[in-house]
Amino acid sequence: MNWDNARFFLTLARAGTLRAAAQQLGVDQATVGRRLQAFEAEIGGRLFLRTPQGYQLSESGAMLLADAERMEAAADAFSRKAAHSDRQLAGPVRIAATDTVAEAFVIPALAELSRRHPELEFTLLTGLSLSDVAAGEVDFAIRSLRPDKGEVLVRKLAAIDMSLYASPDYLARRGRPLPGDGFAGHELLMFPRDTVPRHWQRLCGESVDQARIALQANSQLTLRQAALAGMGIAMLSCFIADEDAGLERVWPDRVDPVDMWLVLHPDLQQVARVRAAVEAIAAVFDAGR
Repeated sequence: MNWDNARFFLTLARAGTLRAAAQQLGVDQATVGRRLQAFEAEIGGRLFLRTPQGYQLSESGAMLLADAERMEAAADAFSRKAAHSDRQLAGPVRIAATDTVAEAFVIPALAELSRRHPELEFTLLTGLSLSDVAAGEVDFAIRSLRPDKGEVLVRKLAAIDMSLYASPDYLARRGRPLPGDGFAGHELLMFPRDTVPRHWQRLCGESVDQARIALQANSQLTLRQAALAGMGIAMLSCFIADEDAGLERVWPDRVDPVDMWLVLHPDLQQVARVRAAVEAIAAVFDAGR
């Protein structure tokens, strides 16, 4: 069986339409249609039902989907091992991290590593919706939540203190929130619920059920700018916010520590360029601690 036809089958099953599948695969719709016909001829049965809403898996297609996904995983593993067989300190390294961690820890590490090994090429993806390490979208990621699934290696880098901050102007206008009042009469600047759900329950031990959510943003640097502008109270990393003269801790004696985890695909742990980047970043975290 032609694995490449199975790849087209999987993409169409996930995308639902020839157009969407063609865009993901970088081909035209006719090519997707021809590959599907070829795969159905190999299998000897119809894999999709053509409906006005798009392509829906037939009974045979649904039965083959899990097997095709296992083939995809095996092919990805083969590609990773082949692509990362080079033991030289040269070539691409792909990293995902939050914007604040990238600014304070990752960039300093990569700058020093680039000076020592100028043939390394880095891709750094920031944001809270971090790329999937297990699927090979990045070589490793730095996350604030420890993964509980997927074939990955996990290493704790540090525990970072976070606390609540607001501008002096905001605190002069609104006062400090009273412990036990659930932030009644105050505006909060929050990460979206689906990215950091625990913050939508409690911040520094305080319920948020009486607060008004004035802004949601998936970047801590954006939340920091909103706090500086007097829009409300934000949960920020202390290593950044404590150095900012335009911000004050709302409750100086309260912190909310967050563990930072380095997540690495096991196929890459012995790849020299990836290992060098991991150790360089870990060293910066150790120095910061």
